[in-house]
Amino acid sequence: MDKLTSIKELLDKFYEGQTSLEEELHLKEYFLGDNIPEELLEDKELFVSISATSEHIEVPDNLNSSLIEAISFAEHRESRVKRINLYSFSGLAAGLAIILGVYFAFLRDNPTEVLAEYTIQDEEVAYLEAKRALTYVSAKLNKGTASLEPLGQVNRSMKTLAPLKKISSGRKELQLLGNVEKAANIKL
Repeated sequence: MDKLTSIKELLDKFYEGQTSLEEELHLKEYFLGDNIPEELLEDKELFVSISATSEHIEVPDNLNSSLIEAISFAEHRESRVKRINLYSFSGLAAGLAIILGVYFAFLRDNPTEVLAEYTIQDEEVAYLEAKRALTYVSAKLNKGTASLEPLGQVNRSMKTLAPLKKISSGRKELQLLGNVEKAANIKL
């Protein structure tokens, strides 16, 4: 295997965060040299700037726990917002029910007279009128919800993707642990 291929493989490992200190030193020595191909000039700039800063960056001991705590807080806040929306709608519905109850119980002149005015005496006519009204409401409701069918498909698709969110958060934690482990292995 020629040297350029070897360097490219080491670069891939470096950008994935999987190189050892020896491999990183090998890359640094290579890029501080003169005969660098044009396709690797950007990488050379990176390694020159890295070697120019010889200051050691100290990683706090509690970095991992702080990052995991921040991620957990963000996820908790997201679920809390969903819960607040549900509580808002239920509060709105309860308030509307109270207002309607007060209106029908206290503010109308005489509810029994109003009800008697609209009461149908013949049971068969009352049945047919109720059936007609419910059919009308059902047709309007079906027409209104028909346009929401694509949202149902989106919702089903999102439910199948929900486990990926757990995998993603676990992957982030593992990456953080790997970075903390690498930071601990850095020799001063």
